[in-house]
Amino acid sequence: MRTSTRLASFVLPAALACAPFASAAIRYVDAGLATGANNGTSWADAYQGAGGLAAALTASVSGDEIWVKAGTYKPTTGTSRTVFLTMKTGVGIYGGFAGAETARDQRNWTTNVTTLTGDLLGNDSGTANLTDNSYHVLVGSGAAATAILDGFTVKGGNANGATASNYDKGGGILIVNSGAPTIRNCNFVGNRCTFGGGAGYIFAAQATFTDCQFIDNVGGSYGGAFDTNNVTSTFRRCVFKGNSAARAGAFETFGGGNTTFENCLFAANRATGTGGGAAIWVGSGSSIVRAYSCTFAGNIATSTAGGVNTTSGGTLNAFNCVFWGNSGPTGQTAANQVNAGGGTNLVQYCTVQGGFTGTGNLSTDPLFVSVASGDYRLQPTSPAIDSGSNSLFPTGGMTIDLGGLPRYVDVAAVADTGVGSAPVIDRGAYELPDAPPPPPACAGDLNADNQVDGIDLGVLLSAWGTNGAGDLNGDGSVDGIDLGVMLSAWGACPS
Repeated sequence: MRTSTRLASFVLPAALACAPFASAAIRYVDAGLATGANNGTSWADAYQGAGGLAAALTASVSGDEIWVKAGTYKPTTGTSRTVFLTMKTGVGIYGGFAGAETARDQRNWTTNVTTLTGDLLGNDSGTANLTDNSYHVLVGSGAAATAILDGFTVKGGNANGATASNYDKGGGILIVNSGAPTIRNCNFVGNRCTFGGGAGYIFAAQATFTDCQFIDNVGGSYGGAFDTNNVTSTFRRCVFKGNSAARAGAFETFGGGNTTFENCLFAANRATGTGGGAAIWVGSGSSIVRAYSCTFAGNIATSTAGGVNTTSGGTLNAFNCVFWGNSGPTGQTAANQVNAGGGTNLVQYCTVQGGFTGTGNLSTDPLFVSVASGDYRLQPTSPAIDSGSNSLFPTGGMTIDLGGLPRYVDVAAVADTGVGSAPVIDRGAYELPDAPPPPPACAGDLNADNQVDGIDLGVLLSAWGTNGAGDLNGDGSVDGIDLGVMLSAWGACPS
């Protein structure tokens, strides 16, 4: 039986909490810089080296922003495994900078990869040489929602220490003691622990994760990506893939609380022990999970419920979701998609392999684009298109799907079989866009003024990554190829 102990707190020292007010500032960090004043006042004088971010955090006060150039940063340049990057209320930490930006929205965290690592000696090789790694890379305990982490890859945390100190939980991030940080545009990759929550552990606290990925984390006993206890947290447009633990391959919620998933994907996670729940394990103490427009596919459990295992005391409310291809010892049966192991499941307008009792549910193949390559978008002939319920959405609604495309799109070639006025929402984490608009007669002239100029460039950039205006080569995505087409046609259109 799992035991739960009131966990030790990580709080800011009283001296910092009582620090005198200072004017808000931008503090610059550049791991590769070797010149300048090393005081963080500009890119030229940025905090330097692998310890630059830690130095900026120490100096920061509420209202500050920390701008971090692409590179690799550590909690300490020493060898202490008990030193962490500790988030602060009112301080935003932003990665993805090239090092010359003058505005935050000029950064690109995808291109300018900014890594926070617990690999203190820089010697990680697979699962070897992890004994020197930080127990947690980050700590968000006690920090309010105004503590922001945005645009980072978090890796190399190895929480294999003492239970009483929480050093066996949350290799990527630990959040306890009423913390409520905001995490956006972050990837948690290859973090580990021995108790629970390879990517993160949340206890008696909360957090919001938006546009994040949790990949190949190992959770020891509970929750390959997350182990949570008595929490209220939200995950929007997040991907959980390749995580593993004995129980709850990707996510465990235990001991009460509410967790909401919106437009999330759970794929290829594994529960290797007797507890099951390769995607999510829900149970004990009135834990409630709400899943809106999520996809659960290809998760594998050694015992039961490759998808969601709802045990005694747990409740799953799933709306407009897809559960398909999840497996256990009995194969890809209905019980391995959604299992009521003593808990309560309310499943409506979902596609469930093998069928599931509930309003509007289907058991027909959702026709993913390519299971083999992990592409869980819908094919144009999918019965999941325009077949959900527009009334089943979270507070505040949803405007974009997991791929960043508009959430409610009417596909003209598909008859609406769901509930609500068109456009009717699709099932699963991805909305199928309607056919892209035809390219303009003059390549690049998106506003039809016979000129390819800055106005057209603005239209293209605003549609970047979608299949909207600016898809000049008709491949379904606005990208660098389309930008090249536009630039080659720059100027007046031929008469």
